[in-house]
Amino acid sequence: MTVKEIYTLADLKNWKKKSSIRLGVLGDPVAHSLSPQMQNPALEAGKIDMQYGRFQISRDELGEAVKLIRALDFVGANLTAPHKIAVCAFMHELDDNARRVGAVNTIKLENAKLRGYNTDGKGFARAIRQEFAVDLRDLRIMILGAGGAGRAIAMQCAKENCERLVIANRTFEKANQLAEELREFFAGPR
Repeated sequence: MTVKEIYTLADLKNWKKKSSIRLGVLGDPVAHSLSPQMQNPALEAGKIDMQYGRFQISRDELGEAVKLIRALDFVGANLTAPHKIAVCAFMHELDDNARRVGAVNTIKLENAKLRGYNTDGKGFARAIRQEFAVDLRDLRIMILGAGGAGRAIAMQCAKENCERLVIANRTFEKANQLAEELREFFAGPR
């Protein structure tokens, strides 16, 4: 199978189990995702005989797409907007981080079960430490958005006891709800 720029649910319904594409990113929109440009060279360098594709999947198609990924024995998938929160309902298991955050950015098929992970917060913290050689504890941080990635990053920042955390979101209610969930991390001395 040659790699198309973007696949759809219709493509998944006609998928061949022997396809080299056994990993991918699901989103709506998904054309902006750079994941294939990063993952495919890494797979090739590691001499791993599979490819990574982009899947344009709407909110209404998410459940069916996840079932097909499982039935087709995909190794796993990544999630981008708007699916990180909604996909939790289709997982057999969630790791502790995904359960706490309430969002999944990585699905892994393990023993015919879908296990959801969230690596957004830890990835953000690691990048800050590596790129800027600073600890989150010393930072005042503003997060734009209280969706799946924003929640994960906010929770990681709070867990690592950042100096101050400001959450900005299109709706006040969603930002306020996340702030309330994080309040316990900011009650008391540092």
